[in-house]
Amino acid sequence: MSDDVIDRNALKRLLDVIGGDRDDFEELLEEFEESTPQTLQKMTEAAQSADLDALRIASHSLKSNGRDFGAAALAAACEALEQACREGSVDDPQARVTEISEELQRARAALAGVEL
Repeated sequence: MSDDVIDRNALKRLLDVIGGDRDDFEELLEEFEESTPQTLQKMTEAAQSADLDALRIASHSLKSNGRDFGAAALAAACEALEQACREGSVDDPQARVTEISEELQRARAALAGVEL
C-alpha cells in the first residue's frame, strides 16, 4: 500500500471504530470497492447533465468514504466539488469528475491487499 495515497492512521481509526474486527474491516473494504464505481457513474451522469444537486450528493458520499479509508486526496477533491455544487458554480464538472476518478483509482490500487 502506498502511504502517500492512503493514511494508515485513518485505517487504524476505522478498525478501532468497528471494534477491531478484521473481518468486518474486510467487509467494509469490499463494500467500498463495490459501491464506488456506481457512485462515480452517478457523478459522471450528473456532470454530463449539469445536475449539480445529484453531483453534490454523490460527491458527499464519496468524500465520506474516502475519508473513512484514509484517501485524503480523493476526499479533498470530492469536498471541493461538493462545495462548488453548493455554491452553484462548478467550472468544467466533467474535468472535476475525471480528477476524482483518477484519485479513486489511486486509492483503490493502494487499498488492494491492505493489511493492518
